[in-house]
Amino acid sequence: MNSARELLTLSIDNQTLKAERGTTILQAAQQNGIYIPTLCAHKDLTSFGGCRMCIVEVGGMRSLPTACTTPVAEGMVVRTQTPQVHATRLEILRLILSEHTSSCLICDEQEECRRYSTTIRKAGVTTGCRFCPKDNQCELQDVVNRLGLKDIGYPIYYRNLRVEKEDPFYDRDYNLCILCGRCVRVCQDVRAAGTLAFVQRGRQTIIGPAFKRSHFDAGCEFCGACVSVCPTGALYEKASKWDGKPEREEITRCPLCGIGCQLRLLIKGDRVIGSVPAEDPLINNGQLCVKGRFCITELVNGHQRLLQPRRRHNGTNAQIGWADAVDLAAEKLSACAPEDFGMLISACCCNEDLYVAQKFVRVVMGSHRIDTPARVFYGGGFTAYLDLLKMRLPLLALRNSTVILCVGLDARFGGSVVGVELRKAATRGAKIITIHPRHHSLSVLSDKWIQPIPGAELEILNALAERTRRNVAESTGPETTDKVGSLSAELDEVTETLKQATAPVLLVGSEFLQYDQSAAILRAIGCLSQNVGAGIILFPPQGNLFGSMLMGVYPELLPGGFSSTDRNRLDELGLKWGATIPGFSPSWDASVLSAGEKVKLLYLIGEVPPNLRPACDFSIFQNIYPPDSYFDADLVLPSTAFTEMDGTSINGEGRIQRMRKAVSPPGEALPSWQILCLIAQRMGKSGFDYRSAAEVWQEISLLVDGFGSFENPSREARPFVSEAVFVANNAAATANKASSTLPFILSASAVEHVYCGFPLSTWVGGAKKLFAEGIVDISPKDAAETGISEGDEVVVSSDDIEQVWPARVVPDQPEGVLHVVLRQGASINPNPHPVSIRKKNV
Repeated sequence: MNSARELLTLSIDNQTLKAERGTTILQAAQQNGIYIPTLCAHKDLTSFGGCRMCIVEVGGMRSLPTACTTPVAEGMVVRTQTPQVHATRLEILRLILSEHTSSCLICDEQEECRRYSTTIRKAGVTTGCRFCPKDNQCELQDVVNRLGLKDIGYPIYYRNLRVEKEDPFYDRDYNLCILCGRCVRVCQDVRAAGTLAFVQRGRQTIIGPAFKRSHFDAGCEFCGACVSVCPTGALYEKASKWDGKPEREEITRCPLCGIGCQLRLLIKGDRVIGSVPAEDPLINNGQLCVKGRFCITELVNGHQRLLQPRRRHNGTNAQIGWADAVDLAAEKLSACAPEDFGMLISACCCNEDLYVAQKFVRVVMGSHRIDTPARVFYGGGFTAYLDLLKMRLPLLALRNSTVILCVGLDARFGGSVVGVELRKAATRGAKIITIHPRHHSLSVLSDKWIQPIPGAELEILNALAERTRRNVAESTGPETTDKVGSLSAELDEVTETLKQATAPVLLVGSEFLQYDQSAAILRAIGCLSQNVGAGIILFPPQGNLFGSMLMGVYPELLPGGFSSTDRNRLDELGLKWGATIPGFSPSWDASVLSAGEKVKLLYLIGEVPPNLRPACDFSIFQNIYPPDSYFDADLVLPSTAFTEMDGTSINGEGRIQRMRKAVSPPGEALPSWQILCLIAQRMGKSGFDYRSAAEVWQEISLLVDGFGSFENPSREARPFVSEAVFVANNAAATANKASSTLPFILSASAVEHVYCGFPLSTWVGGAKKLFAEGIVDISPKDAAETGISEGDEVVVSSDDIEQVWPARVVPDQPEGVLHVVLRQGASINPNPHPVSIRKKNV
């Protein structure tokens, strides 16, 4: 018998039990419903034995061992409730409480206080359980109640530590900390981040980053793992601090990026009050990034959520009922010619919304003019990115990789789940190589950091592709002249590492996706991948980019990935839909709309306009929040957020995932597919009588291979296959060398962390610090030489642009390099390119 599965017989409190060899006494007891108190043990953490609350008596042992660190043995006899054990536990608990706010825990009137004194909550400092946000959810409180502690008997030492509220998503009151070490261990052992540690010694011991740094400066990813494992109220989420205990949970899929983590929505009444990771070995393995962990509550509960349709009439906005809204939409759409119509839909929408939207455009409007802003986000590299999507590997491939080359990847915030896998890979000996122009999360972790000047990435990747060719006659890469200069020796080293790797993997981030040369960069990555036999892992910022392709929400694509130019496919599709589908004409897509081309009627679903003031005669805006003030839509329709609807989506690996309705939508909001069906029916079109998302799914499954059960879809990673040829929009390569008159290189990124077209920073307070937009980063030396201070408004100019942004002095910013995350709808061209910088009005 395999020793790892060998069953041993032991006795706990006179119960004869079976347990696997290697199991601890605590685990064996928990598996059999036997209570042993503990404060430092946790199912996701290795045994620690710090709190000593789980001591037990074991026959043949003289001392009282801790159950969490003592493995079971054949014939072991364990007693968990003897007088000596109970008395010792009470004494240990008294010592713990002597440095913890504990008056309510042992008060004789605590039940009456809980019942009647509800107004004392939301205090600035916790002085008792009724003042604590974790009241009735606290593990320490539970242990006190289970052990029946009635007095402490020791002088109470209040540590008088300042409550730390500076960081964006959670508060820290270390006066409530019992030094169990859970937060330190989950940060170091599970997340492999090392942000937290025990600081100082003895009575002065506290938890926090070393050297008195803030969590932000110490590299904290704000993943919330420490908050999740804290047994007391020492760490608590700001957004749900006083919401109390959740009443139920619902497992769904996070839509905030293409990784597609599984999460548990915490629900009280009919409101989402939190989100925590679900145990999902395929993707996030019990981890979340800051977006999934902390942004969802604020995102879906904002007080500005759309509750009722409204229209603009004579310069004012007025609320109207659904019947009037559908009538108005049908009237305007009926009067619009196919060539005068355009629809933009978010690539974060569920498959059911996407499918019905493209069917609406092709059947109701007789057009192929539907697109997603993903085309604008990837720019000239859109087709090349889709080509790499066909070569992608699942995230699990990192666990067997020997060499990992990361290109343009920063995994600190949005991709921190990937960062965990990278740190674990480095721990087991995999080599990490990163190519990135700026300081990022892999700067310290990696074995080799290639730091190009922004815009030189193409030269570096072409040089690597050239060096890794197996045979010049069989070259898969472009012929290049070596222009890498001082980086040549480092690239030789990287080349040898890649050639010798038995399981290399390439990770592609988003740092360069807005570059003019992005298409060539992505093609070079593909060539390099083929040369060294490496798989590629992509992390699309859009939550359902894969699904948007399979559902056919692009002019060039039909459902299933078929080409819109295939007349036979169009006829087959029309036969199934009972309609005549027009032929494809490549005259319109999101890029021309972004450039200002006018349409008479613009329909936006889960999106905001790609430019500040879209040129259109009539606009329909369908979203969860109202449009910004700069865009005064003619008809506004309230739709549901992902927490309020059933559906499916597909992550970047090709895994189909269920999105489950957790709460009722606010006001009169409806799912987007249902709104489209109401309008189509009002326009007299058949085939739009779906009663549920499941019925939409059933129709999709007839057109798209691999779509099986709606409730339990297959979660196997699937390849992206498409016959379509996308209309390319390749920008010309640009020079990026600085000069005496233009001494800086400016690179720009688009807003990446978006939901329903809005940057997360629009509705989530803490996201404003992490995902700042419209701020230009400059190094301290460059700032000093140009007389620029933090927060100064500066003019960044060249022959092509002149922009005014506030400055941010970043210690790790490379000298001579500026970087900005552009605000929604903004762009610079060319990107990157040389500029000058000066303080405004100087």
